[in-house]
Amino acid sequence: MIVNASISRVIWHSTTLNASSQNGIRLPSVTPSHTHKIRRNYIVKILIVFLLGLLASCKPAVPSEYIQEGKMEDILYDYHIALAMAAQKGADPTKTEAYKLAALKKHEVTESQFNASLEYYVRHTERLRKIYERISERLGNEAKSMGASESELAQYSSITSKGDTADVWNGLRTMMLSPYAPANKYSFTIKVDTAFHKGDRLMMSFNSQFIVQEGMRDAVVMLAITYRNDSIATQMLRINNDSRQSIMMFNDDSLAIKSVRGYFLMLPDEQPVSTFKMLILTDIRLIRMHVHPGKPEAATDSINKKDPIRTIGGEPVAIPAPEPPEPQKTEETRTPQEAMRERNIPPE
Repeated sequence: MIVNASISRVIWHSTTLNASSQNGIRLPSVTPSHTHKIRRNYIVKILIVFLLGLLASCKPAVPSEYIQEGKMEDILYDYHIALAMAAQKGADPTKTEAYKLAALKKHEVTESQFNASLEYYVRHTERLRKIYERISERLGNEAKSMGASESELAQYSSITSKGDTADVWNGLRTMMLSPYAPANKYSFTIKVDTAFHKGDRLMMSFNSQFIVQEGMRDAVVMLAITYRNDSIATQMLRINNDSRQSIMMFNDDSLAIKSVRGYFLMLPDEQPVSTFKMLILTDIRLIRMHVHPGKPEAATDSINKKDPIRTIGGEPVAIPAPEPPEPQKTEETRTPQEAMRERNIPPE
């Protein structure tokens, strides 16, 4: 419509000029070069509008043979809830498979349709990443509606890059890994600035969720810190289950941090398999904590904590106060004369 309107405008302009000339109306003199410039500008405008419309119409859509994005999000949402329920009940592989099939049956999708669609989304990682960002948000809202507090869901979710405790992660919050290169590894480097202090500690945390048809669940995360004296400290965590994972880096020598880097890596099976495997990592955070010298750290013994014990959605359970110790019996003090009378010893 826009292209046709622009073409009509050019034709109308040219016709008006011709009609005006034939009717004897005196028009301002226009040189051939000026006329050529006007026509060229109109042609350029028409081409720009045409190309913009062409680009907008060429945005790739999900092919009809695969599950569409909105429905795929709903299926994966119920799929992961089913896996969590199976894990919570300690289900064996047969029962876990039954939970998966029940989630697919709810949406009237066969396992082959789900697997084929999932493989399509793995090849289009940006679509899948956005789906899991929305799923993560939905799961968080669901937990809140069941009574979970903000601190229980994400203790550092609202932390900025300032203050004693800060989230310094600058990479993807959600990512998908497969056992095959190049999608099997994600490397990262954290910029170190003046906000980092001597003795800072780092804690990385994230949610892990495997989708495995066959084979081992196996991945690692490695965190490495280079200090100002060029010494390097590393910490590695093996990922083999679906849960909230965390890895802590201490700095007991109070050294200044020079650089922070690391990677996530999904490991292949020892024997090649033809089935589908994927690891989804969500809510990735890297928390930097200042440790102030001279301030004793609070005791970490759960018995000494003053905060009540709480389960998600449950009522706070207060820790019973310890019973006061029984008063010790002390012997009454007596004078020597009283002691002599009790023993029938005559006074001197």
